[in-house]
Amino acid sequence: MTSIADIEDLPAHGSCGVQHEGRELLLVRRGEEVLAYENRCPHTGETLDPLGRSVLSEDGLLLQCQRHAAQFVVATGECVGGPCLGERLEPVAVIVSQGALYPD
Repeated sequence: MTSIADIEDLPAHGSCGVQHEGRELLLVRRGEEVLAYENRCPHTGETLDPLGRSVLSEDGLLLQCQRHAAQFVVATGECVGGPCLGERLEPVAVIVSQGALYPD
């Protein structure tokens, strides 16, 4: 199984888009916790981070699409603001093993 990323390469408090086996993923790290979602806004089907920087809010609670400012709860992927209110990001199950992130 190929790793998605090394944990040390992810910002300790932020998000980053990566490609893994043909999929666009959005990885969110808050300290030791790592969550992953399909990097696709339900509003447009495009990535949340076309500008290439973190889309995680300073308090670590929300992700904000850089295209249309839709806001998603990090813990659930639910849209709580913007044009796709009530829709969700698609979660991707991941595990951390020996400092690397793998699909679960």
